[in-house]
Amino acid sequence: MNFRIYQPATSLAPYVKQYYHLQSANNGLINLPQNLFSLGDLYMVFLQEGEVIFQPSQHASFTLPEASVVGHFTCHHQIRVKGPVKMTVIQLNAYGCYRLAGLDMSSFNNYFRDLQKQDRECWKDLADKIASNEDATKLDAVLDNAFTNMMCSHVHNLKQVDEIAEYIIDRQGYTNIEWLTKKFKLSRHTLERKFMEVIGLTPQLFARMLRFRDAMRHMQKMNVEEWQAFITNNDYYSQALFIQDFLFFKGEAPVLNQETAIAQMPVARPVAVA
Repeated sequence: MNFRIYQPATSLAPYVKQYYHLQSANNGLINLPQNLFSLGDLYMVFLQEGEVIFQPSQHASFTLPEASVVGHFTCHHQIRVKGPVKMTVIQLNAYGCYRLAGLDMSSFNNYFRDLQKQDRECWKDLADKIASNEDATKLDAVLDNAFTNMMCSHVHNLKQVDEIAEYIIDRQGYTNIEWLTKKFKLSRHTLERKFMEVIGLTPQLFARMLRFRDAMRHMQKMNVEEWQAFITNNDYYSQALFIQDFLFFKGEAPVLNQETAIAQMPVARPVAVA
């Protein structure tokens, strides 16, 4: 398997986070890299060969078309890839899809959109450029050019949601709706409506995801006694509430032992849901 990771141009930050390119000549089912699809982000997938099937735990399964956006991953997913496969993946932040694609995200949660069915011709052009690129070392330049041109020619008003989202991210989800409405001088209804349109999640669920992700980063370095104290001091209030989030986002119960709180989670990596 050939798996490459590219860093996008600085000018594309914070909307575009990373590019990935995966190619394998093997037939049958292929295991994806552990953290290719992570909690809280959106992804554009350009598939030149093979088949990718998503099975969310709370929704019907779906097979990706040649060019699509998938996410948000707010519940446990199983992903099956059938090879030979050749695919390019663009990892976006929570509001990157709205900024680049201009899609109303309010009915987008845990599903996908076929980019080639959108009105803008740029998506078909980009899919063709990726498919015709034969030099993997130059793929990042192809993508940088395409997204830079899109951002210059199509401006989508983020409606203050990017500022609110970045505030929640900076606080790692440790905030609440009442504080947000006061700080940004918005009614609860307006805040939730804007968030759904631009991000596709309520601010409460977005904060819950980030809080869980932050808790996982800290708790792997703790013993069981520290783990229990951490939960009660970080807005989880109880071990049962954290286990409820773990089941929702990971699809399994946490494994505890006397050395580490969450035995199966990698340290200092994104929380993968695949």
